[in-house]
Amino acid sequence: MSEATSVETMRRIIRQALASMEEHADELGRLDAAAGDGDHGITMVRGMKAAVAVLDANAPDAGALLSRGALAFSDAAGGASGALYGMLFATAGRQLGAGPYATADVAAAMRAGCDVVMRLGKAQPGDKTLLDALEPFLVALDAAADRPLPVAWRTALPAAQAGTAATAGMVASCGRSATLGERSLGHRDPGAVSLTYLLEAVDKVIGEAESDR
Repeated sequence: MSEATSVETMRRIIRQALASMEEHADELGRLDAAAGDGDHGITMVRGMKAAVAVLDANAPDAGALLSRGALAFSDAAGGASGALYGMLFATAGRQLGAGPYATADVAAAMRAGCDVVMRLGKAQPGDKTLLDALEPFLVALDAAADRPLPVAWRTALPAAQAGTAATAGMVASCGRSATLGERSLGHRDPGAVSLTYLLEAVDKVIGEAESDR
């Protein structure tokens, strides 16, 4: 895949991510209302609109474009979601660099972003956060690192989906929802849900790009 093709694919991913957040904004808001002020869907849409707004600026490579979009997202979204998602994808973009992007490279970049999120958010898998979707996804992606990226990504998605579903049975121990204690049971974590939707948006774009080749 040429660098020009990679940059255009990243543009499509970010636009698809915005479309996904707009589609699921109400659901994310309802989930967030169980633990906070119910603004997670609005926040994600606002951040993704800012990321899309910087897509037309020249970028040397797809990694740089991802980092630029992530920083725009963070500035516009604000709060914990803006900071955590911004650092996740800005770090991944810097790690990716100019490519080409093998599955192992993408997995390593996402792992670097995950490590930053854990340090910044002071959370671990099991705390009922986006990490409960991200960590199992990355383990599965690593396990499929010898396969083409579209295949590996799709293979890893069920792990994220299962991790997200499992958050309904967790008591939150990090973030705003930690104040709810046992009352946080029965609700999926909105961050894990939104992250899974973003991973699914990536799958849609890279799967289509692969089928067009």
